Amino acid sequence: MAYSNDTRSLQPGDVYVAIRGEVYNGHDFIPQAIEKGATGIISEVDVETPDHVEVIRVDDSVAYLVSLAHEKVRQIGPEIVAITGSVGKTSTKTAILAVLEEAFDVVASEGNKNTPLGLSITLLNAEFDADAKLVLEMGARLKGDIRELCAYFPPSVSVVTNVKGVHIETFGSIEGIQREKSEIVLALTKKDVACLNGDDPLVRSMAELHDGSTLFYGKGDDCDIRPEHITTDLPLLGGHAIYTALSAFAAGRALGMSFEDINRGLANIQPEKGRLARLRGKNDSVLIDDTYNASPEAALAALDVLCDQHGTRRIAFLGDMLELGKTEVEEHARVLSAAVETVDFVHAVGPIMAKAAAMLPTDLKSQITLHSTSADLSASLRAGEVYDPKSGDVVLIKGSQGMRMERISKVLLHPDLTAENVLPRQSESWKQIA
Repeated sequence: MAYSNDTRSLQPGDVYVAIRGEVYNGHDFIPQAIEKGATGIISEVDVETPDHVEVIRVDDSVAYLVSLAHEKVRQIGPEIVAITGSVGKTSTKTAILAVLEEAFDVVASEGNKNTPLGLSITLLNAEFDADAKLVLEMGARLKGDIRELCAYFPPSVSVVTNVKGVHIETFGSIEGIQREKSEIVLALTKKDVACLNGDDPLVRSMAELHDGSTLFYGKGDDCDIRPEHITTDLPLLGGHAIYTALSAFAAGRALGMSFEDINRGLANIQPEKGRLARLRGKNDSVLIDDTYNASPEAALAALDVLCDQHGTRRIAFLGDMLELGKTEVEEHARVLSAAVETVDFVHAVGPIMAKAAAMLPTDLKSQITLHSTSADLSASLRAGEVYDPKSGDVVLIKGSQGMRMERISKVLLHPDLTAENVLPRQSESWKQIA
């Protein structure tokens, strides 16, 4: 039995879970779910269905699913590796998955499904036993989110990547973000292990919250897991890739894996779609698709990657970075300043980028081409306007998820590549979002 809360991807035989969302009410789509072959409905309202469709009436659909997933995990008893941090969670999850698969059966959370609903559906739809390892990314937008997730799915190993000013508008300060991320360490018992970025002071200090073992990873001399432990070539771009690999190394050691097995797993990492993925572009250009999401630090790191690539021209398409709070315009201006000083052509997409560009000195502002939306820009690119890729060009595309910058990547992709295979957000459900 599989569970689905999206009629666009629901398969015959699935149980449809009607969720009340901020934009759509899933109960409105119950008839479509039945038409597509759902054999069960979880609903918060009374529903009349054909005799072959079972209806489970609940007060709260999400809470019901979470309780089912929690009970399944509790009864089976697998060890859980939980991951949080301001940036790099999904890449870290992918790296840990690659490492642990060398020694264990592993179930990992899918994509960015790092909420109670997303994790519950993943775990309910997966088959695993007590010897398996669950690798779960845990996200937070509001105070208490991490504590809630750890209560449902208690970690045996907790990994914290970093603490940055992402979602600062909801947590109020960098200290508020640190407190929220530290919940994943507070959830550990004395027999559990914390894997902490020893080069990030706000993460390192979390060791004081845990009475059990701590593994520090990083470049510092006092870190337990250091770059020299990695003896394989990493299939990842960017200076931050070493931290992704080191965090996975630490998780493997926390679960007793050998150095040899860990390095073999690191060599097998498959970069996530939309995360500094180096792809073939039109007219034999090079496309660096980093469209999964964005923060100022991640954008600056992506620009460094762009500058490190061999090419005749470097072009950056940069979309708005969302949820940065009161300093959003200043942060965008910081990124734009770095871009115009290091690359040949800068295209900025979105209203915040436009405000930031207006703040810059005239000589910098004149080097930026502004665009309103990714939809408008991609239409112009398809028409042969704005930019025509040439052999030797290296193109970076970056922006927050809500900016849908993958639309630009799709237009600039080499015709031999299929967008669905290499870019994020190519499902029918995403394509239907304006």
